[in-house]
Amino acid sequence: MSSNLTLRQAVHLALGAAGTLGSAPLALAADAAGPADTTPSQGPGLTEIVVTGSRIRRVDAETANPILVIDQKTIQESGITQVGDLLQRIPSISGSATNPNTNNGGGFGESTIELRGLDAKRTLILVDGHRVGFVGTTADATDVNQIPFNLIDHVEVLKEGAGAIYGSDAIGGVVNFITRKDVEGLEITGDYGSTTHADGKHGQFGVVFGSTSEKGSVMVGGNYYKQEQVSAGNRDFSKYALYLYGAATGVTRGGSSRTPTGRIYDNPLNLLGADGTPCASLTRKTTASGSALTDYRCYNSPGDNFNYQPLNLLTTPVERSSFFGKGNYKINDAVEAYATVTFTHTHSGFHLAPLPFDALSDNIVISGQSIYNPFGIDFGGNSGANPDLTLRTFLFGSRMSDTTEDGSDFNGGVKGDLFNTGWKWDANVTYSRLQEHANISGYYFGSKLSAAVGPSFLDPTTGAPTCGTAATATAPAVIISGCTPINMFNQFDNTPAQLSGVSANYNTDYVYTYKAVDLDFNGKVWTLPAGDIQAAVGFEYNDRRGNSVADQTVQALPPLYLSCGLSQETCTGNAIGTYNSKQEYLELLVPILKDLPLVNSLNVDVGVRHNDYSLFGKSTKSDFKVEYRPIRDLLLRGTFSQVLRVPTVNDIAASPLNTSVTFNDPCNGLTQAQVTANPNLALACAGVPRNGTFKEPNGQITGLNESNPNLKPETGKVKTGGFVYEPSYVQGLSLEVDYWDYHIDGLITTLDSNYSIQQCVATGSPTFCSLVTRYGAGTGSNAGLILAFVNPSFNLGSLETSGVDLSVKYALKNTPIGAFNFELDWTHTNNYTNNPAPGSATQEIAGTYNKQFGNYAKNRGLLLLGWNWLGADALITGRYIGSLEITNPSVTGVDATGAPYPPYPIGSVIYTDITLGYTFPTKTHLQLGVRNLSDKQPPIFYQNNVANANTDVNTYDTLGRQWWAGFSQKF
Repeated sequence: MSSNLTLRQAVHLALGAAGTLGSAPLALAADAAGPADTTPSQGPGLTEIVVTGSRIRRVDAETANPILVIDQKTIQESGITQVGDLLQRIPSISGSATNPNTNNGGGFGESTIELRGLDAKRTLILVDGHRVGFVGTTADATDVNQIPFNLIDHVEVLKEGAGAIYGSDAIGGVVNFITRKDVEGLEITGDYGSTTHADGKHGQFGVVFGSTSEKGSVMVGGNYYKQEQVSAGNRDFSKYALYLYGAATGVTRGGSSRTPTGRIYDNPLNLLGADGTPCASLTRKTTASGSALTDYRCYNSPGDNFNYQPLNLLTTPVERSSFFGKGNYKINDAVEAYATVTFTHTHSGFHLAPLPFDALSDNIVISGQSIYNPFGIDFGGNSGANPDLTLRTFLFGSRMSDTTEDGSDFNGGVKGDLFNTGWKWDANVTYSRLQEHANISGYYFGSKLSAAVGPSFLDPTTGAPTCGTAATATAPAVIISGCTPINMFNQFDNTPAQLSGVSANYNTDYVYTYKAVDLDFNGKVWTLPAGDIQAAVGFEYNDRRGNSVADQTVQALPPLYLSCGLSQETCTGNAIGTYNSKQEYLELLVPILKDLPLVNSLNVDVGVRHNDYSLFGKSTKSDFKVEYRPIRDLLLRGTFSQVLRVPTVNDIAASPLNTSVTFNDPCNGLTQAQVTANPNLALACAGVPRNGTFKEPNGQITGLNESNPNLKPETGKVKTGGFVYEPSYVQGLSLEVDYWDYHIDGLITTLDSNYSIQQCVATGSPTFCSLVTRYGAGTGSNAGLILAFVNPSFNLGSLETSGVDLSVKYALKNTPIGAFNFELDWTHTNNYTNNPAPGSATQEIAGTYNKQFGNYAKNRGLLLLGWNWLGADALITGRYIGSLEITNPSVTGVDATGAPYPPYPIGSVIYTDITLGYTFPTKTHLQLGVRNLSDKQPPIFYQNNVANANTDVNTYDTLGRQWWAGFSQKF
């Protein structure tokens, strides 16, 4: 999808055609693309267009900007019905963009776009050339699923930085959704499908009505989409929590050490394990009541670990309704008013296994005087003085959310001719609002649970379990009213009445607004022998505001935010952030030479933008582009752009967020010899015994994600260079090759706990070593256990990445058996080098996967083969994700010999999709399609390296083979 449009095709798009030239069932790719604005040019039969990546109106479709275009026909024939799914398959996407398959860490049905794997925050999303404010909480980036699917005409993807043209966020590139126009009549679309595993049903229905006249046009429409949830227990690759432990253990069907039967530490019964030595912890026998000491045995890992996977989701449920209206009206021959309004409502939610309870870090003391405690000693409390007791709390139900997301956007204005100067002007207003609400259940009130597991007795009169202390000869009974004792030693023995006052849910609300006012001018400045100098100049004011509000019961206090009214995992706070900016830009297109020997044309494009942010100060960014055609068939091009990304509202003001982090502790089995060999281990493992016996018992630890009000903008430079070759002697053939190079400084990064501890061990830097808080040496068996790991946001280090894009396209028309189209898009990443902080170890990310950055396969490709003849059409799509490796993939970090565990290889994956269709004379189009034809399962990454389903759900297909049938009808 990345070869270039011919001039005739560009004009065809500019005139609002719904399909590509010749009804080719493929995405057109371009160095320039269809516009958001078109006006007649001076030349007969030609149209001036505004190209994504530039503000200047021009006839040329092929420019210095490397742009990919996905046209409406391809969108329709792909069978894809979510905007995110459409974009996330292109080869220039990598990293860890959010999608509805993200269950743990998702739940709003959001999808984001991550060009070049540079984080979704560094990809700018536009609709008709204007920024939208659908910034959600899941990824703190624009949710493209808020854009109504059947409003889209085509999509333009600028694969380079554009800081001087668009300002902040246009680092990895720009995705511009061009909406439909000049629709005449009524269109109805629908489809329905499912997986061949008899689950994952999905469907959509859309309506568009439009009318045009000499004075203007109007279009209204709507779309409804529904996707059913799919359990991780429904697939072989995800139904068990698989862990790669390394050493002599290897791969295990493990899970969490917080189990339904509980885990009691310090072995108060001094039971012996299979090796004849006292075991470290105990668990209740499955069939026992837990009321007697004989009901317990040694805990055996990983055999006793809890398999949480069947209670999690492979894909979250999504129900989405969208409505839109668009119109324009010619006030007179020189002035036109226009507006687009959209509204989208999404209902979704996550579903996770019941809460992992930890009496130690959750600061709940289970009293030795509880009538249900057969051990007679206290457990838990964050002082570290008591042994720990952990539990998977089925008594409070699964953790699940019921979420809604409402996105609305208005973009409108007035544009026209600037008297008789040939210049155009455009005054524009944008208002976007995204509101999210979540009701989250599966938790407990901390104070009520503390009372319910505190001292208790049997009422001597009624025999009823009672919270408090019984009467003695010297003191009366102390009864806690409104409390019923809870049995944490056999949670399934509790009744709903016991839990009714303890179980809890909570609410969060988030509102993000974006407001902007723009005034733009463009036109001819001067005429040179090679053509006209064209200019664009503009002024912009914008305001961004985010406001998060959570229930009072989950408000927590610094420094670690571990204590609030509910379970520790819920603890957070309110937050509000806002800033505004004033910006001015100037762009000049200067034709240097034309129609000379070996110089068919030579143009230079120069841009500059001045930014003045209320919180971050002033900056000026520029770009320089060259277009050189030695002959008509060959375009040589190069660009240099200065880019920036200002911190988002959540970057600077989000409330602290407690999260469960899958953690590989390098301090497991720590010895003094290891510390002597690497003194940095003393910093990473403070409080950990050095006798080789330590093991962090939990696969998950408590993490605390923090924002930072002192963040500064990221800055960088982007360079591209390449050529487009369209030989006139081979009609329909084009070849495009582009080299790209990015360098970004002052990275805004929320650190990953695993990454931070690895950097601490490697460098000893206090930037990383200070983030982990462990129980000290004086806390007995708890010494060295992690209380919390802070994951802050900093402007740290730098990032460099480079690579090559290749596109080959060939269209063969008018054969006896129809028209054929071939297109190959390929992206190769040479390097992706991250230096997380000054003095820290540099990490090469290209060709690897890790939780901090995501999936950076060095090679990705997309192949399309299309055919149409006599109303019939077919499209075969092949998606390729190259091989990669997981560095430091095991929990132990070493193999059976004690050597560092080698990188774990992940093989390449190819997906094949097929679509067949036929258009009847009644303007009825029917389609049948299959995605993932071979039912390929995703590769196993192991749960200790990912957050969901043993695999990378942001990259690979988790549902397997899906079939669908669809129709469209025009009236």
